[in-house]
Amino acid sequence: MTDRPTFRKWFSRGCLLALVAVMAVVAFQPQYNFAHWVPHTFLRDLGVSYDALLWFESNADIFLHFLGAWALLYLLYRAEFAIFAGSFWMVWLLSFSLLIVAEIIQHVIGRGVDYSDLLFGTLGCFMAYFTIIEKNN
Repeated sequence: MTDRPTFRKWFSRGCLLALVAVMAVVAFQPQYNFAHWVPHTFLRDLGVSYDALLWFESNADIFLHFLGAWALLYLLYRAEFAIFAGSFWMVWLLSFSLLIVAEIIQHVIGRGVDYSDLLFGTLGCFMAYFTIIEKNN
Protein backbone atom coordinates (compact mmCIF):
# COMPACT_ATOMS: atom_id res chain seq x y z
CA MET A 1 0.00 0.00 0.00
CA THR A 2 1.19 3.50 -0.78
CA ASP A 3 1.98 5.98 1.96
CA ARG A 4 -0.42 8.81 1.09
CA PRO A 5 1.65 11.78 2.38
CA THR A 6 4.73 10.54 0.53
CA PHE A 7 2.75 9.92 -2.68
CA ARG A 8 1.14 13.38 -2.42
CA LYS A 9 4.53 15.02 -1.91
CA TRP A 10 6.14 13.30 -4.91
CA PHE A 11 3.08 13.76 -7.11
CA SER A 12 3.15 17.49 -6.27
CA ARG A 13 6.85 17.63 -7.10
CA GLY A 14 6.26 15.97 -10.48
CA CYS A 15 3.41 18.34 -11.32
CA LEU A 16 5.55 21.27 -10.17
CA LEU A 17 8.39 20.20 -12.46
CA ALA A 18 6.01 19.98 -15.42
CA LEU A 19 4.44 23.36 -14.60
CA VAL A 20 7.79 25.12 -14.26
CA ALA A 21 8.97 23.57 -17.55
CA VAL A 22 5.88 24.79 -19.42
CA MET A 23 6.14 28.24 -17.82
CA ALA A 24 9.82 28.48 -18.76
CA VAL A 25 9.13 27.54 -22.38
CA VAL A 26 6.37 30.15 -22.63
CA ALA A 27 8.42 32.85 -20.85
CA PHE A 28 11.39 32.39 -23.19
CA GLN A 29 9.32 32.66 -26.39
CA PRO A 30 10.31 35.92 -28.13
CA GLN A 31 6.95 36.28 -29.89
CA TYR A 32 4.41 34.37 -27.84
CA ASN A 33 0.82 34.63 -29.05
CA PHE A 34 -1.91 32.91 -27.08
CA ALA A 35 -4.32 33.16 -30.02
CA HIS A 36 -2.52 30.27 -31.76
CA TRP A 37 -3.59 27.93 -28.95
CA VAL A 38 -7.30 28.81 -29.14
CA PRO A 39 -9.41 26.27 -31.07
CA HIS A 40 -11.13 28.89 -33.25
CA THR A 41 -12.96 26.51 -35.58
CA PHE A 42 -14.34 24.45 -32.70
CA LEU A 43 -15.52 27.52 -30.80
CA ARG A 44 -17.11 29.02 -33.93
CA ASP A 45 -18.91 25.70 -34.54
CA LEU A 46 -20.28 25.95 -31.00
CA GLY A 47 -21.75 29.35 -31.89
CA VAL A 48 -19.29 31.62 -30.10
CA SER A 49 -19.31 35.02 -31.76
CA TYR A 50 -16.20 36.58 -33.28
CA ASP A 51 -16.31 39.45 -30.74
CA ALA A 52 -16.40 36.97 -27.86
CA LEU A 53 -13.40 35.15 -29.32
CA LEU A 54 -11.45 38.39 -29.56
CA TRP A 55 -12.32 39.25 -25.95
CA PHE A 56 -11.27 35.75 -24.84
CA GLU A 57 -7.97 35.94 -26.70
CA SER A 58 -7.07 39.29 -25.18
CA ASN A 59 -8.04 38.35 -21.61
CA ALA A 60 -7.19 34.65 -21.35
CA ASP A 61 -3.50 35.44 -20.87
CA ILE A 62 -4.33 37.33 -17.68
CA PHE A 63 -6.38 34.39 -16.40
CA LEU A 64 -3.50 32.03 -17.17
CA HIS A 65 -1.16 34.19 -15.07
CA PHE A 66 -3.65 33.97 -12.21
CA LEU A 67 -4.10 30.21 -12.59
CA GLY A 68 -0.39 29.56 -13.11
CA ALA A 69 0.62 31.52 -10.02
CA TRP A 70 -2.05 29.73 -7.98
CA ALA A 71 -0.83 26.32 -9.16
CA LEU A 72 2.83 27.25 -8.65
CA LEU A 73 2.38 28.32 -5.05
CA TYR A 74 -0.01 25.49 -4.20
CA LEU A 75 2.30 22.83 -5.64
CA LEU A 76 5.38 24.36 -4.00
CA TYR A 77 3.60 24.22 -0.66
CA ARG A 78 2.30 20.66 -1.18
CA ALA A 79 5.71 19.40 -2.36
CA GLU A 80 6.99 19.88 1.21
CA PHE A 81 10.57 20.83 0.40
CA ALA A 82 12.74 20.82 3.51
CA ILE A 83 14.09 24.29 2.73
CA PHE A 84 10.65 25.81 3.32
CA ALA A 85 9.89 23.80 6.48
CA GLY A 86 6.15 24.50 6.18
CA SER A 87 6.63 28.27 6.01
CA PHE A 88 3.98 29.65 3.70
CA TRP A 89 5.67 33.04 3.41
CA MET A 90 8.90 31.51 2.10
CA VAL A 91 6.87 29.68 -0.54
CA TRP A 92 5.00 32.89 -1.36
CA LEU A 93 8.26 34.84 -1.64
CA LEU A 94 9.73 32.25 -4.02
CA SER A 95 6.55 32.22 -6.14
CA PHE A 96 6.43 36.00 -6.34
CA SER A 97 10.14 36.12 -7.18
CA LEU A 98 9.58 33.68 -10.05
CA LEU A 99 6.76 35.90 -11.36
CA ILE A 100 9.06 38.91 -11.36
CA VAL A 101 11.91 36.96 -12.97
CA ALA A 102 9.56 35.79 -15.74
CA GLU A 103 8.53 39.40 -16.46
CA ILE A 104 12.20 40.50 -16.47
CA ILE A 105 13.04 37.70 -18.92
CA GLN A 106 10.17 38.82 -21.15
CA HIS A 107 11.49 42.38 -21.05
CA VAL A 108 15.02 41.26 -21.92
CA ILE A 109 13.90 39.19 -24.93
CA GLY A 110 11.74 42.05 -26.19
CA ARG A 111 8.18 41.16 -25.17
CA GLY A 112 7.83 43.88 -22.57
CA VAL A 113 6.61 43.93 -19.00
CA ASP A 114 2.88 43.75 -18.38
CA TYR A 115 1.92 44.96 -14.92
CA SER A 116 -1.47 43.26 -15.10
CA ASP A 117 0.40 39.95 -15.33
CA LEU A 118 2.18 40.74 -12.07
CA LEU A 119 -1.05 41.90 -10.45
CA PHE A 120 -3.02 38.79 -11.39
CA GLY A 121 -0.07 36.54 -10.56
CA THR A 122 0.06 38.08 -7.10
CA LEU A 123 -3.69 37.63 -6.73
CA GLY A 124 -3.27 33.99 -7.75
CA CYS A 125 -0.64 33.54 -5.04
CA PHE A 126 -2.95 35.01 -2.42
CA MET A 127 -5.85 32.82 -3.60
CA ALA A 128 -3.58 29.77 -3.22
CA TYR A 129 -2.86 30.97 0.32
CA PHE A 130 -6.57 31.06 1.08
CA THR A 131 -6.97 27.59 -0.43
CA ILE A 132 -4.15 26.25 1.77
CA ILE A 133 -5.55 27.91 4.89
CA GLU A 134 -9.03 26.53 4.17
CA LYS A 135 -7.67 23.00 3.69
CA ASN A 136 -5.66 23.18 6.91
CA ASN A 137 -8.64 24.26 9.03
